[in-house]
Parts: sequence; structure tokens; C-alpha cells
Amino acid sequence: MKKNAPGLPDRPTAPEDGPASSATSAAATDLGLPGLDDLLRLAGEGDQASFSAFYDATAPWVYGLASSIFTSEADADEATVLTYVRVWDAAPHERFDDDSVRARHRSVLCWLEVLAHDTMTRLLREDSLPEYGMGLLPDGAGAAEGGHRQPTSVLSVLTPAQFEALDLAWAGGRTYRQVAEELGIAVPTVKSRLRDAVQRVSTRYQEKFLGRSSEDDPVLHRAVTPEIAARTGTTRNFTLNLSQDLENGLAKEWADLVALDAVADPEREELDRFLSRQGPEFTTMWRARIEGARRTITWAFRGLAHEPPSELLDELLHRLPAQDVGMGLVDGLGPSESPDHGETRKRPVKKWMLVVAGLLILVLGAWTIVRLIVGPDIVSAVDRAEDSFTTRQVSLTDGGSMQGHISKEHDLAYVTFAGMPSPGEGKVFQLWLFPTDGSAPHSLGTHTLEDLEDPVTFRGVEGFRELVVTLEPEGGSETPTSASLGNVDLVHQVTQGPIYGGHPNSTPTPSEEGAEG
Repeated sequence: MKKNAPGLPDRPTAPEDGPASSATSAAATDLGLPGLDDLLRLAGEGDQASFSAFYDATAPWVYGLASSIFTSEADADEATVLTYVRVWDAAPHERFDDDSVRARHRSVLCWLEVLAHDTMTRLLREDSLPEYGMGLLPDGAGAAEGGHRQPTSVLSVLTPAQFEALDLAWAGGRTYRQVAEELGIAVPTVKSRLRDAVQRVSTRYQEKFLGRSSEDDPVLHRAVTPEIAARTGTTRNFTLNLSQDLENGLAKEWADLVALDAVADPEREELDRFLSRQGPEFTTMWRARIEGARRTITWAFRGLAHEPPSELLDELLHRLPAQDVGMGLVDGLGPSESPDHGETRKRPVKKWMLVVAGLLILVLGAWTIVRLIVGPDIVSAVDRAEDSFTTRQVSLTDGGSMQGHISKEHDLAYVTFAGMPSPGEGKVFQLWLFPTDGSAPHSLGTHTLEDLEDPVTFRGVEGFRELVVTLEPEGGSETPTSASLGNVDLVHQVTQGPIYGGHPNSTPTPSEEGAEG
């Protein structure tokens, strides 16, 4: 059984979102190693070595999404493989021209996640893909049960009702009508919640990556009151059917539902007919809104990542046509050959370079994973450990909560955070491990609010009794200088039974120890 933290990242996010990413990206540039856009371009030229490296670097995000959508592991595996088959077929036609390496990296991951979500929702609803056939899923067991995830810090800007609807639509692969049926609420209400959720998270994305700051809540600008409706002669509320919504001027809002793949095919076709009657200005705006919403949602749900089974890559490569086994990757990294050399000189060099290509595939695959994911081995090892358990959720003094995920057998742990407030100007969160022998605490480093959207991992659980969070000046402190905001007991904390495949800690609590004495 797969063990996942409840709604929080199984693996840290893409590197540009983390504090260590700048140095890592700079090192990658200095080494001249290809980025995701380069790997995809080389894959588009038929280079399976580059494609394998691209898969190694990105598969956890695709497989994590599949695991959240499908209830059957076999269906999730097949959906992941089919996604990458589509990636292989689409790679020759895709180019990413963003100005910076980080921007191109985000664009590639967004493109991949959008393609993956489209693939998986089609399989979930129809068990078919255009040009690939029907009856593709081995089990066809349907959707995974929703409602068990909690919002990450990014999604904590949403109301619980908005998050519930958005999570079912994106991470659950439901249409908006399926969301309404599952939650037992009105269809117009679900449309509004999905639109408002996308817009609120979009504001957060724009603040982080585009430098746009706004104190206004976009949801509060909706003209939905009866007074405004009477004055304008139209209502801004969604209705039960698409045609009435379009008549009421809500076409733009439907772009958010389309971005979520939450619209069934018949309504998509009706929207296409509507767009064909609009001018180029409206069509451009519509497409831009969909693109912006997709960038936002793929970023907000990046924490769904989970390690795929090791045999999936072999299965995927077996389905690809025979192609160049890796010369594009080697040629792209190595010095160009002199045009004076004839064909007779090229052939022996190519044969020798096949050996180099094989070694490079292994090195590059391992390096790419380390470059893109800081500490995923710890998260994955804890989640898969037989003795893995999740602690109770600890509420922090200034708001927010944290939760420990621990494997004493492997002596590893990670902590996840949700709903954290800003630490305030000139302040950062600092995490401390307090040793069981009562000696001075060990710092786990300083963390911004964005940093805590990802798990904080550490080794050596056996030697520590608790993890404590404090607020410290920027740059951190040698020892804690403020009161604890909260702590996770690493010794006595006990869960209420197995959580997501984990096991309760059998260590007695202090009260139980006293009772036994």
C-alpha cells in the first residue's frame, strides 16, 4: 500500500521554488549539463538517452498525479506510461523560448503536467485516448477516493469549501458536475468555487513569480449581489447550463473550468463553437487566461509528487520505436566534430562514444534527480518504510500546523507544514532538533514561508527527543532566542492507528509510562 502524507508534498518541489536552487542551477550551468527543455528537444530528435533522463527528472510529478486520480496502482502505472508515450510523440513539436533557465524549467513542467492531466482525465472518464485506442487501463477501477488531502501553504489561501472543490477537480480528475454530485451541492455553486479558487491561487502565483502585488481579493470584485444584478440588467452568478452562462457574460470565467479539465466533451465543443464566433481579441484573452490558470494550478499542486515503480521506465522504453540510443545527448555535450573529417572517421568515433553514452545515461540520470530534488530519498524512504508513521498534527502558537513523518527503523524523518502565517519582516522560521541527552539543540536551518511548502527532512531521529520551531532574525541564530511556536515529539508521539499505510508508534507516552510504574 502506498503511504502518502495527507495532501502534503511527498517530494520537494521544482528547484526554482527552493532556496538551494540558485546555487544548484548555477552549478548545472557551469557544468554545461542540459536542462529539461534541452532533454525534451533531444528526445524530439529521437534520442532515448535524453528521454530517459527527462523521465527520471520528472516522473515523480506525473506518477504522483496518477496516484491521486486512480484508485488502482496498475491503472496509475499505465496512465503514467501512456503520458510519456504522448510526451515522446509530442516532443518534436515543442519548443520553450522563455528568457531564463528557471522560466523554461517552469514552462516544461507546466506543459508536462497539463499533458499528464489531460491524459489521465480522458482515461478516467472514457478509458481511451485519441490515436491510441480504447480499453487502455488494465483494471479500469475508477477514481481514487477524494477528500483526504489537506491544503499546502500555497492552497491555504482558499476557503475549505474552495479547496475541497479544487482538489477533487484537479487532483481527483473530476468534472465540475461530478464534483457537485460527490459533494452534494448545487452545480452553480461548484462552478463559482472552482473559478474563485483558481483566481485566488493565481494571485499568489503572480506575487511570487511576476512581482505583482495586490491587497484586493479578486473574489470580492464579483458583481453577484441582487442589487448589482438589478442595476446592470444581468446576473454574474453561474447557472445550471453553459448556454445561459454565456448569455450572462460569463464566458471568461469558463476558461478557469477548462484549464482544470473539469468540462465534459460536449460542453467543450459548445465552447469551441462560441469562440469561433468571437473576435481575435477575445480569443487571445481566453487562451491567455487558460494558460495562466494552468501555470497556477500545476504549481500549486506540485506537492503530489511520488516515486514511480522502478520498472516503469523499462516498460515505457519497450513501447518506443527503435531510435538513436543516446548520441544526441553525447553530441550535444561534447565538442563538435571537424567538418574536414570524412564519414570513415566518424563511424569508429560513434562506436566508441556508445560506451560513453551508456555511462552518461547513468550519471546524468542520477545527477538530474539530485539536481531537481533535494532530499527525495528521505521522503520516499520514510513513506515506504514498514514502520512509517505520521504524528498527530501540531497547532502552532501563531497559526498554522506541522506534522512529523518518521521511520525509526531507517532513522529518518520529515516534517510537513500547512497554513503557516508569514514570519514577519526581518524574521525567518528556524527549526531545531533537541537531543535526548539534554545537550544543546541542533539547527535544521532557517526557512521562509515558501520554504515550508516543502517537507523538511533530516536523519538521526534516534538521537533526538523533539523538533521545535522558533522565529529568529534573518540569517538565523546559534541557539533559540524566542519562545517555541510548537514542537513535534519524536519519542512518545502516537498516532490513532495506521495512517496512509503507516504504523502507529508503539513507544508509550509519558502518561502511559507513569501508569505502568
